[in-house]
Amino acid sequence: MNVHELVMLAMRWLHIVGACILVGAPIFMWLFLEPAMAQIDSGVRDAMQNRMMRGWRMFLGLVILTQIISGFYWLFEVVDIAHQPPVYQMLLGIKMLAAFVLFFLLSVLAGRAKSFEIFRRQSRRWLAITAITALVVVLCASAMRISVAQRHHLDLTNTHGAVSPALAR
Repeated sequence: MNVHELVMLAMRWLHIVGACILVGAPIFMWLFLEPAMAQIDSGVRDAMQNRMMRGWRMFLGLVILTQIISGFYWLFEVVDIAHQPPVYQMLLGIKMLAAFVLFFLLSVLAGRAKSFEIFRRQSRRWLAITAITALVVVLCASAMRISVAQRHHLDLTNTHGAVSPALAR
C-alpha cells in the first residue's frame, strides 16, 4: 500500500467510525438514556447530566471535526463529482445538509448556551429528530454507494449483459 492509499484508508475509517458514533449516540440517548434518567431524582439526574455532557461536548467536537475533514477529503480527493450521475449529486447535497443539521442539533443538545435551552428542556423530542436526521444521512450515503455501484456495474457489462472482455481476463 502506498502513502495515498493509507491516507484514503485512514480518512474512510475515521469517517465511518465517526458516523457510527454520531448515529448511535442520539438513538441510544433517545431510546434508553432519557427514559432511564427520567426515573432518577432530579438532583442526582442534573449532576449526572452535567458530568456526562462535559465529556460528551469535547468528544462530540472532535468527532464532528473529523467528520468534516474526512468528508471533504473524500469529496475533493477521491470522488469525481462532475462525473457522477445527477441522483448521486442530489443525494450528496441532501446528505451534507442533513449532516450539518445533525451537527447543529447534537451541539445544541450537548451545549450550555442559554439561547438553546428550549432544545434541552424538550430533549426527548429533539433527540428523536436528531436520530431521524442521522438515519437520513446514512440512508443518503447508502443510496449514493448503490448509485456508484450500479453505474460501475453497468460500465462493466456490454449491452447484452455479458461481462466485458477486459474483465474476463
